[in-house]
Amino acid sequence: MVKYGKYIKLFLLIAFAGMSGCAEMSELRNLNRRQAITIRDQSEEIARLKGQLSSVSDKLKASEAEMEKLRKLARSIGEGATVRDTIEGPVLLFPEKILFDSGMAAIKPQGENALRKVAAFLKENPQISVRVDGHTDTDPIIRTRHLWDSNHHLSAARALSVFHFLTKAENIAIGRIHIAGFGPNRPIASNSTTSGKRENRRVEFLMLTAVASLPPKESSILTEQIPESGRQSEMVPEATGADVSEEIEEK
Repeated sequence: MVKYGKYIKLFLLIAFAGMSGCAEMSELRNLNRRQAITIRDQSEEIARLKGQLSSVSDKLKASEAEMEKLRKLARSIGEGATVRDTIEGPVLLFPEKILFDSGMAAIKPQGENALRKVAAFLKENPQISVRVDGHTDTDPIIRTRHLWDSNHHLSAARALSVFHFLTKAENIAIGRIHIAGFGPNRPIASNSTTSGKRENRRVEFLMLTAVASLPPKESSILTEQIPESGRQSEMVPEATGADVSEEIEEK
């Protein structure tokens, strides 16, 4: 009996060892499987990041190519025209003297020559639109105050003059030219010095490759949020002919 007991113990020991070995093998297989999944996921992530890096690199190369085009344009114009890279996009900068006399919004002959070069650039690059920004210093308008209410008025008038020249004289599509008058609100130098004020009096051409557009009126937030009952409650009673004529006279 003792003899059989030894065999039973040996059998159990071997069985236990086998079970432990199977468990370890199973755990190893699970570990290998998890590692394989991790390696696969990491490989896919590396491939995705490489694709993004390549895309960013291509965009940077394209951006640098566009900047070099603008630098070439600025060099051909001369007279202090420069190129800046801003958060909004690349900007071609004209000092005031290129386009306008002090306090005026009529484009000078030399300014027309410079704008013809800008128009040629836009015709060669039909994917680009431009926003024309007028800027001034902080000095109040004195000599030509009979023409302009403020520096904002003057800066907007100058941007509008450029718009009219590009669209009418050079036949650039009006949908590609946008304008803004910032007055003294966006200085690039100190207005406490004469040289700083000279730098701030400028016209900038912001190059745009995509122009944002508003959604159609019927899909606007206000239209979607006003319930039908609310619309009915806001309806105005019908006006008589006398009421209508009185309303027109007041406006």
